[in-house]
Amino acid sequence: MRRQADVTSKIMSAVRSRNTRPEMMLRSGLHRRGLRYTLHDGRFAGHPDLAFPGRRVAVFVDGDFWHGKGFRARGFRSLEAQFAHWRNSEWWLNKIQSNIARDKRQSRQLRRNGWRVVRVSESKILQDLEGSIRLVERALRARD
Repeated sequence: MRRQADVTSKIMSAVRSRNTRPEMMLRSGLHRRGLRYTLHDGRFAGHPDLAFPGRRVAVFVDGDFWHGKGFRARGFRSLEAQFAHWRNSEWWLNKIQSNIARDKRQSRQLRRNGWRVVRVSESKILQDLEGSIRLVERALRARD
């Protein structure tokens, strides 16, 4: 039995895109180290999750599913294989591929504007928070 479109829409609208657990963990770790940032700043291309405007460093916390990461960890050979047996598989594959393309465009635009872009996957943060914090710190030090 197919789910009603309005039910699917309600479910999808509940999926967080901001203030996720991995994002909050990274923010907290950076803040504990005395690093200050702006959140979800619409002044910059792609609305980075964290922005350090003075040093022109943009940080994105990418959810594994929505940004096309982690399909191997979920037991698939490829992104295409992940969606092969899903209902509306072509739509889902196109959706995730368009997210990946958007990420690349946003990063490219920020770099063209003189920004350093750091993208950290949710699984990286959950597995190695300290390493993720150091990754951001290295980008910031490179801008000192």
